[in-house]
Amino acid sequence: MKQQLKRILLAVGAILVLSLCLPWTLIGKTPEPNRVRRYVPEAPVKQPDQTEWTFSADRVVGDHTSEYIEAFGNCSLSLGEDQLRADFARYYQSTGWVFLKGNIRAQWGGDFLQADEGEFDLSNMTGWLKNGKLFMAKPHIYVEADRVAKNKGDSYSFKNAKVTSCSGEKPSWSVTTEEGDVSLDGRVKLYRSAFRVKDVPVFYWPYMSLPGRGKRQSGFLIPYASSSKKLGIQVNLPYYWVINDEMDATFYQNYMSKRGYMQGIQFRHTEDGDTKGMWQFDVMRDNRRATTEADEWEDYQGDGLTRKNRDRWWVRSKYDGWLGSPKWKVKLDLDLVSDQNYLRDFQDGPTGFDTARDEFVDIFGRDIENKDSLDRFSTAYISRSWDRFGVVGLAQYDQNLRFMNGNNPASENDTVQKMPELDAFAFQQSLFGTPLEASMNTKYNYFHREYGNSGHRFRVTPEVKLPFKTSLVTLIPSVSVDYTAYNLTSYEKTGDIVVDGPGGRDRVINTDEIKDGFQSRALWSAGFTAFSEMTKTFDLNETVTAEPSLAGTSQWTRLKHSVVPRVQYGYTPTVTGQSELPYFDMYDRIDGKNRVTYSLTNTLDRRRDSVVLSPGTDGEPVATTSVDYLDFLLFRLEQSYDMKEGSRNDERAKYERRPFSDIMAELRIKPDTFIEITSRNWFSPYLGDMTQSETSLKLLDDDLGEIQVGYDFQTEVDEYLRERTDELSIIRLEAKWLATEDLTIRGKYRHDFVSNRDIERTLQFDWAAECYTLYFALTQKTNDTQFKFGFDLLSF
Repeated sequence: MKQQLKRILLAVGAILVLSLCLPWTLIGKTPEPNRVRRYVPEAPVKQPDQTEWTFSADRVVGDHTSEYIEAFGNCSLSLGEDQLRADFARYYQSTGWVFLKGNIRAQWGGDFLQADEGEFDLSNMTGWLKNGKLFMAKPHIYVEADRVAKNKGDSYSFKNAKVTSCSGEKPSWSVTTEEGDVSLDGRVKLYRSAFRVKDVPVFYWPYMSLPGRGKRQSGFLIPYASSSKKLGIQVNLPYYWVINDEMDATFYQNYMSKRGYMQGIQFRHTEDGDTKGMWQFDVMRDNRRATTEADEWEDYQGDGLTRKNRDRWWVRSKYDGWLGSPKWKVKLDLDLVSDQNYLRDFQDGPTGFDTARDEFVDIFGRDIENKDSLDRFSTAYISRSWDRFGVVGLAQYDQNLRFMNGNNPASENDTVQKMPELDAFAFQQSLFGTPLEASMNTKYNYFHREYGNSGHRFRVTPEVKLPFKTSLVTLIPSVSVDYTAYNLTSYEKTGDIVVDGPGGRDRVINTDEIKDGFQSRALWSAGFTAFSEMTKTFDLNETVTAEPSLAGTSQWTRLKHSVVPRVQYGYTPTVTGQSELPYFDMYDRIDGKNRVTYSLTNTLDRRRDSVVLSPGTDGEPVATTSVDYLDFLLFRLEQSYDMKEGSRNDERAKYERRPFSDIMAELRIKPDTFIEITSRNWFSPYLGDMTQSETSLKLLDDDLGEIQVGYDFQTEVDEYLRERTDELSIIRLEAKWLATEDLTIRGKYRHDFVSNRDIERTLQFDWAAECYTLYFALTQKTNDTQFKFGFDLLSF
């Protein structure tokens, strides 16, 4: 009888392992060894071993001669926190089958199971459950089926099942299926299934595949849907392909009723901790084109460019890696587009400009050019750094959109390409053990143009500093040399070209004055930086006593006020004859300088003491004091005086002397996490008014939401040292309101006071329920109105 009882107990133990490995329950544990202990009421109770199953039942009937052994009433088998309970169990000794019935309930690894009946063949580890219900805690998935079968090879199948992430008898959404199966890796396959909302069928699907709690799995992602004036009704259905553990790809099927079909693909890979890449390409044949500028959208007009092409595409990528050794860092940025309007047309959605830009910044920490930029840069880098030295090499291609699609003659494209650029630099370090500190940078470029001058440039700029420090002031004088040599390989006179000059003014380069052959330029610069720091600390409150009753309390105990005056002076003599040198970038025309900049910075730094509870050695909480510091207020004033401007005689009739720059006032306030104020304002001492302002205010409450207010302002300026032709006055308001636990309301508003029109108005509703999220967004821009709708079924 004792041996028979052990056999039935072993059978029930095996049932627990099998039944708790039902569909999608992919994580279990197998005790070693699997032993069963029966507790005898009159015997002393021994604490069970953690690898030992414990069993109890009200009554057991049968012996070793019986065909089967039966257990009645409160049958229970447990191992640690894992448990199985049933009203009845029958074990067939000759076949190894075990039958369970009545109120079957199990808990295993955080998952919960219940069923009416169950039967298993212990010899080949197969079986079935009737009217089974399963809740898997980690993915938060409910499964309910008429019949669940465990097949050979660690796979499962079920019939007439319902799958959902929602609780309750009438879930918000569910997928019902006539048949389905799940493999050990968690992939769920459903046949003849229906997606339901509140048990109402929305659509039927002959085959559907859902991921489980295992590894990444291939399949369709949540679609993106929107409607806009420019694109029409848009539906983007992505398909995600898991290539292997280190690579994946996403295919974007993007249909726009007014523009046509766009196909996109994104490939991602990360072979090791130092290597990662993202490559993305979109292509389409557009139903709409603009053969004249009048055919363009109103906000695109004014640049003198048209878009005659129908074939449109965008290639972009970022890559971080190494070559030969992880010490040799490699970076690649790729950004090529079919025309100047592509990124403005396709700004939103999973393949839009905004999404790509955010992903590049978040993953690689590198940005791309703004969507309005007519120059798209693609760059390849390689670098290596040692303790005192470093080298960098790059090649850069500038795609100038002004010369594409027949807008300007390609034969007159004078865009400069860096092919290549090589840098070698020595970090600032002590010079031969003396107080002198030296650094040096050398740079070689080959610049190529299709139209205009091409050639080599070599530039070396050593610098020497001699820091002095006393108890009152730190003084750092410096002197540097700039030697630049040129050798043209292609010489062509192209007349006047206009480039960006200092202060935003246009600089005219007369290429007819440039000479061919080898040329060089040498100049020197000198200057100094002087600063001091004065501080005083104020006691605000006594240090907080670390008592358990004060846990969670905090107060400011110290306040430090710092004042830092700073003076910087720089002098560069005026070098004549530079008009004869080739022009490739701003370093080929260096203006003389004789300017002093002075500033005064005030900083308030607080110390905050807080009482926190931490576990002690005996398990009881112990009160301790934590200290944190924060520069919660910064106020800085800065201005420059240009001595060259103060003695200028050139164009006095048109421009009066204005050697003093605008006074810049910067204020930053962040006393706590709930408020942050940043403001930078420029005031002209000659106009007696503000010429530029950048101001933002952010209020944050974890329970209510957040509000952001910003204002950007600048006036037109026409002075000898600077020119600004664009007037700007834009206010932006953004808000997020946590209306309820489920509902979040977002709003965004931007208004241009110069043109007296709204730039953007957006209202978005986010509904985050237990098992799904929904969002509705309405955006109105200058020449477009867009409606977006999206959803996500949690855990899938």
